[in-house]
Amino acid sequence: MRKTIIRILLTIITLQAFTVSARAYSIKLEIQGLPDQYVYLYQYHGLQSLTIDSTKCKNGTAKFSGTTTLPQGIYYIRTKEKKLFDFLFADGLNLSTDCEEPAYHLNVSGNEASKSFNEAQKTILRYWSQRNERTELLSAINLWKGHNVDTLKVQNEIDSLDKFYLDFLQRECKKQKKNDFLSGLYKMAYAAQCPDCDQLSFIDFTNPDLLNTPEYSFRKLIESYCWKNISSFADNIPTAIANAEHLVQFTDPNSEFRKYILNKLVLSYTTINRGYHPDIRLEAVACYLFDKYYKDKPWWMSDYDYTVMKWEYDITKSNVIGMKGKDIVLPDQNETERSLYGLKSKYKILVFWDSECEVCIEKVGYIQADYPTLKSMGADVFAVYTEAEYDQWKEYIADNELNWINVSDPESVGTYDYDYGTYKSPRIYLLNENNIIIDKDFDSAKIVETITKHEK
Repeated sequence: MRKTIIRILLTIITLQAFTVSARAYSIKLEIQGLPDQYVYLYQYHGLQSLTIDSTKCKNGTAKFSGTTTLPQGIYYIRTKEKKLFDFLFADGLNLSTDCEEPAYHLNVSGNEASKSFNEAQKTILRYWSQRNERTELLSAINLWKGHNVDTLKVQNEIDSLDKFYLDFLQRECKKQKKNDFLSGLYKMAYAAQCPDCDQLSFIDFTNPDLLNTPEYSFRKLIESYCWKNISSFADNIPTAIANAEHLVQFTDPNSEFRKYILNKLVLSYTTINRGYHPDIRLEAVACYLFDKYYKDKPWWMSDYDYTVMKWEYDITKSNVIGMKGKDIVLPDQNETERSLYGLKSKYKILVFWDSECEVCIEKVGYIQADYPTLKSMGADVFAVYTEAEYDQWKEYIADNELNWINVSDPESVGTYDYDYGTYKSPRIYLLNENNIIIDKDFDSAKIVETITKHEK
């Protein structure tokens, strides 16, 4: 009898635990005018947005629920086509809006902090909308040059908006309990837009939930720091590296912040196949960080991601601007060994190309058109053919009168693929007489202009 009672009690406790767990999060959603479709729950996290849940919205109503506890932070609802609105997560929220202006018409009930964030969010969205509008207008005015438009008036409007925004964030911060989540969010948003403050002192690096904030908060603060303290020092790489290291050292080695910061920095300043184009001199920052922090696979990286990142490092580390380029010794079309170091000229234009690559032919054509001028400037060309069609290469050289040093690697004995990262072609480098790499991947149509810049 006693064992039976114990079993019943254990069953009840288990069911109660399951019931509590099953209600770990529950969010009711009403969107007037939304056609029946799936809606998605996302969480901000560092550079990424994480998909948390999806559910069918029918007759404008939906409910998200799950058995796991969600971390504190800002989440958002979106359809397949677009983001609808942000909100501060709390269990048992009721969110209602419409399709016309979902972010501005959002009503929140079920949690006072979420309600407070919702009202503040509407003001923040208006600020960014108005500021972006005026910033675009100012850019357009600068392009118009000569038109009778008052640029000072537009700039004053931007300054006035910025002051309003900073004052608003300070007020919102004071409304919160010291060191709570919303206080941290508003502090970071303030520091991101404050031109003169010590930005990193505004981040509580002991609270990983602060990674779960919208674009204008933690993410923008880090981007602002990187722009002011790293990207702006492309002509002073030791300072750029020191400022990157300063940021990393604010984070604990085993924290989510360390993972986010290191990945952000390395990916931002690695120029391979990126959708944006940082100053190529800043590859030195990415290589420094990889060499110090990624020699062993970090705890947060998959084998695949680490293999890709290490490959990018391996084909970049030897050709960073400011380094001495590796020598290349290969046979020319007459089977005479030629050396890059043996080329005696003030500037050495190192070209990796392929005669079946249309872009390569175009780029080589620009260099050939400027070759007499380049020679007069003390520059010469060392062109490396990267493919195996040896006879075709010799024929192309003769037919197009490429009267500079042309070499190829028919036996694949060279190491230039790693030394100079020839994962793509064409690649163009500019070296000085001491074989120091002073530029690379520049537009060959502007090669005279590029050398003139370095002359100055």
